[in-house]
Amino acid sequence: MHATEYEVRVPVRWSDQDVNGHVNNATIVTLIEESRIQWLNRDAEAQGLLLFIGPKVVVSLNVDYTNPVTSKADLSVFISTERIGTTSFTLCYRGEQGGLEVFRARTVLVALDPKTQKPRPISAEEVAYLELRHIPAD
Repeated sequence: MHATEYEVRVPVRWSDQDVNGHVNNATIVTLIEESRIQWLNRDAEAQGLLLFIGPKVVVSLNVDYTNPVTSKADLSVFISTERIGTTSFTLCYRGEQGGLEVFRARTVLVALDPKTQKPRPISAEEVAYLELRHIPAD
């Protein structure tokens, strides 16, 4: 784990597995989403950053699956910020299970105005929150 990554422990349910005993690729995307909600909604709200719990939309998603995920152990998802733009930002995810990397992912999210559902500028407070977990791209 890099010092600036946010770590979320996600329980993997037996029912998340497919017939091969591996967690389905679409379920991995859901676990990534659950991790992101923990950081950008629950943690942000706990720190008083209420605007960030408003609507955001994923406009791009890329996942590289490096090893199978099973229900035998919890999954650790490490989240970092790669880029912060005017209305969008890029998050990187790294999944580990049993000390083994199981996926790498990246999402681009756009912050939306709750009334118009159009892109809105990311506030200075949101930028500061995202910068706490910033790891520049390689």
